[in-house]
Amino acid sequence: MDVTTFKKDFQFSLDTTIPMYEQLTSFFRLQIQAEILSPGEKLITEKEISDALNISRTTVRQAMDQLVAEGLLIRHRGRGSFVASPKMKRPLNQLYNFTDNMNELGATPSSDVLKCCVEEVDPFIHQVLNLPPNQTLAFHLTRLRCANTEPILFEDTFIPYYLCEGIEQIDFRRYSLYQTLSNRFSLNLYHATETIEAINIGKSEAELLNCKSKSPGYKITRLSHLDNGVIFEYTTSITKADRCMFQLELYKNNSNTKNALDFQRHVSL
Repeated sequence: MDVTTFKKDFQFSLDTTIPMYEQLTSFFRLQIQAEILSPGEKLITEKEISDALNISRTTVRQAMDQLVAEGLLIRHRGRGSFVASPKMKRPLNQLYNFTDNMNELGATPSSDVLKCCVEEVDPFIHQVLNLPPNQTLAFHLTRLRCANTEPILFEDTFIPYYLCEGIEQIDFRRYSLYQTLSNRFSLNLYHATETIEAINIGKSEAELLNCKSKSPGYKITRLSHLDNGVIFEYTTSITKADRCMFQLELYKNNSNTKNALDFQRHVSL
């Protein structure tokens, strides 16, 4: 959108009770939501908006600040403001499936399989998976999860092998892990607990995620159970902080409310 188009499309509201910065915020929000402004597109500058409307830079900055806070714009120092990529909403109060979530958002999911094997577990993994004493094998799957070819998540997964013998033969570049566990191995995936930790991303993960070493990120640790209480998965995921935000929705806890807490993860494409 150039300055001429902006001046033609933007209309002042006759309702003088609506502050100018709110009118600007609403205009650009609708332009982005309607995909008139595309992800990655650069906005005209704050000075150009200020000059076009004969309003103060402070007013324009208020509007831009609000759009950044809503995750609709991203500022790059020295380059300007750009339309943010759409957020991928990840509900944490239900078992999450990356492939399904990407398809719902119109993104193309893909996985680079870095490890797919059966191995003897160390004492830590044996304890975390609560393996029976006579079981020492786990299926180990390491993947780089991508949306529209962009790396989003680095995932490292362990699954008790006695639950899914032969799973290492599946091509997880093409197939969903959870769908495979459910459909091929008849496992009733039921419940997961996630722990989220703010981290500085290590060198090896940073190379995979196309970011600088020690960039801010999140480590998400997931422990998942079947309906009978048996642990079927231990996964650690690494994601960049600028590609993931968390949203809490709190409800009054009463007899008519199933979940007093609804916790969602939003991953940015």
